[in-house]
Amino acid sequence: MLALGVLTGCSSGTPEPLTKPPYTVDSIRLGLVRAGDLGDGATEIKDNGHSSHVVYTPPNSIPTCPYSQRSEDVGADVQPAVEPVGGNPTGRIIVAPELLGPSSLPVVTQGAVVFQSSSLADSTMNTVVAESAKCPATFSVLGGPPSVLGEYTVGSRPIEIGGWKGFAQHLVHTSPPDVNPDTYDDLVTVVVHKANAVLYVGYAQIKAVGQRADSDEKVKTLLKTTLARLG
Repeated sequence: MLALGVLTGCSSGTPEPLTKPPYTVDSIRLGLVRAGDLGDGATEIKDNGHSSHVVYTPPNSIPTCPYSQRSEDVGADVQPAVEPVGGNPTGRIIVAPELLGPSSLPVVTQGAVVFQSSSLADSTMNTVVAESAKCPATFSVLGGPPSVLGEYTVGSRPIEIGGWKGFAQHLVHTSPPDVNPDTYDDLVTVVVHKANAVLYVGYAQIKAVGQRADSDEKVKTLLKTTLARLG
């Protein structure tokens, strides 16, 4: 599904802002998570939309209900992502371990859309929030690659960090016992809005069964550092 781990390298101090609103694509990129924010062994990849993702969403979209498009038992018409109109996207940037397999590092998937005005960003954020509210509390994926089969539970809560406001959606995926009885996927997607920008960060770990799901805490700690760069 996604790779793995726990946050090891966040800076202990709050960085000085590198920019301030109104944002541009270039200034938003200054605040995105970097390989150095995660620690040794991380690398940065630009997702140009050609990767062989098991669950594809357009690289310029904002996530709303990840993995729901693979499910056969989602009753409502739920979109996994929203493609904004009239915005300038940063593109999708992935920060991940250099080597695949068990790792102490998470996979961070991130991007943003910058608008000419705050009102356009407000409208887009309202659309994203409304679509994410349709995401069911539970759903199943019965067919597809082994990495996505199984049961999904989803919870969401409001979040505010440094004046950026939005929601954190926590998704936990457990595989069928005959596929993978030993681990589960712990993914938190944060979507936040400030001034003329909407920004998202997905933080994914693979945890051993019995370990506490803590991606929500880890990503909040990470974002306190990275969003401070945006002022």
